[in-house]
Amino acid sequence: MRILVTGVTGLVGNLVARRLIANQHQVRALVRDNKKLAQARDTFGDAVMGDLTNPASLSHAVKDMDVVIHCAGLVGTGRGSRDLYTRLNVDGTRSLVEAARAARIRRFVQVSTVGVYGTNTFKPDVSEETPYSPSTDYPNSKIDAEKAVLSGGVPYTILRPYWITGGGDRFLIPQVGRLLMNNEFTFIGNGRQEWSLSAAENVASAIVLAATHPAAENQIYNVADGKVQIAETVRVIAEALGVPMPTKRSSVLSVTFRSLLNQAESNPARISVDLFFPLWRGLTINADKIRRDLGWAPVIPWQESVKVGTLEWKRAQKM
Repeated sequence: MRILVTGVTGLVGNLVARRLIANQHQVRALVRDNKKLAQARDTFGDAVMGDLTNPASLSHAVKDMDVVIHCAGLVGTGRGSRDLYTRLNVDGTRSLVEAARAARIRRFVQVSTVGVYGTNTFKPDVSEETPYSPSTDYPNSKIDAEKAVLSGGVPYTILRPYWITGGGDRFLIPQVGRLLMNNEFTFIGNGRQEWSLSAAENVASAIVLAATHPAAENQIYNVADGKVQIAETVRVIAEALGVPMPTKRSSVLSVTFRSLLNQAESNPARISVDLFFPLWRGLTINADKIRRDLGWAPVIPWQESVKVGTLEWKRAQKM
């Protein structure tokens, strides 16, 4: 198949493109930065300039392609204004879908997030049938992006991964790692709450299946390796960093005032909304559907992926 991949300079998009090539597919990388174009061509063989905020640039990108895999976007809470999330994640996705429809693309694969479930994630074992629940700007933009895909007139597959971790992790490992190194990590409650982790390599394999498996057409899939106790995740990160396992436990109220409401860089105890709610309530995802429909199963153990990602982050901090 001839497959356009966006977000190839990011953690997941890069792995997806490499896996597709290994599986003998023809990959075209969409690159926004002209300085990275030559490197993308060297790596993937075919790369074109394009910008999600410039619809005219996308028509050339999708020409002669069979499938579009959309991994690009502004990821995580608090990384920009509501307008920026809308322009990149909603309007950008809509423009790409429109270009795909005009080019008669056979399938559009949208990489979304379990954040679209919002406060419904407070319930355990969240399935794909769980309705949208708007919350903050980032997940709200992904809800609207999904709606653009669903109504776009192109066969689709939507994937909703959670806590993508491993080498290149910019969210879970850096936050927990910083708190551990500053001796500021605290469990909210006993730490026995569970959350679902997704090794980046396993998410990439799920995306490739979503793009190529006949049964994936017009389906929505959660993606998660499995359910893990929060304390066990923290233990793996602490061991990789060579620091003691934390024992501090705090109430949700104290963490709210000490860490969540004070986002100043000078506050060593600060945590993001993305980390606060799972630490408090846990967050587990039901990914049975993708296992049943597509035969997907995680290959890389989450412990290995978290360890590799932690050691990489530690080197980057020059510790």
